[in-house]
Amino acid sequence: MVAPRRLLLGGAAGAVSFVVVFLVNDAIKPGYEPMRDFVSEAAIGRGGWVQIANFLVTGVLLMASAVALSRTAGAWTGRLVGFVGAGLAAAGVFVSDAVPHDHATWHGIAHNVVSVFVFGSLTLACFTAARWRPTPGWRRYCRSTGVAVPVLFVAAGAVADTSGLWQRLTIVVGWSWLAVLELRARRAARPE
Repeated sequence: MVAPRRLLLGGAAGAVSFVVVFLVNDAIKPGYEPMRDFVSEAAIGRGGWVQIANFLVTGVLLMASAVALSRTAGAWTGRLVGFVGAGLAAAGVFVSDAVPHDHATWHGIAHNVVSVFVFGSLTLACFTAARWRPTPGWRRYCRSTGVAVPVLFVAAGAVADTSGLWQRLTIVVGWSWLAVLELRARRAARPE
């Protein structure tokens, strides 16, 4: 069995590496426009395996860390982070449709449903984690992230020309919070 502190470190590494990988992919994927295109659209076509693997690896690391988070940061926080991980893994399996499109595929629809599930679970996790070892700063950070994630997510869907930028802001804000949560829980966990 993997020690809880290692699982939590893996969850933090997964959250950070997800952002790093999509930012590098933004710079090198031919024909891809990060200001306009969603992160998920990098999974389409040539080189798409990079973003698919990014979803899968991060999803598995977050699901694994959720076990340790449940014991350290609270059962609901752990479950919700596990849902985020499961949703990310599913987003890797169900490849997004290009935006805009005339006809949605079944896997594109599944990907969109999973995306709402991921960001909804992340938002709820922020509010459940605000109660764990609360300090005024931690509560403010959790609550402000819990408000910012859905607001930025809606903005990403509402502003066509810069939807990629808004989605990236959503992910950076949310995944940064995940990394901080994982590291904070790691500090609180018993040494291995």
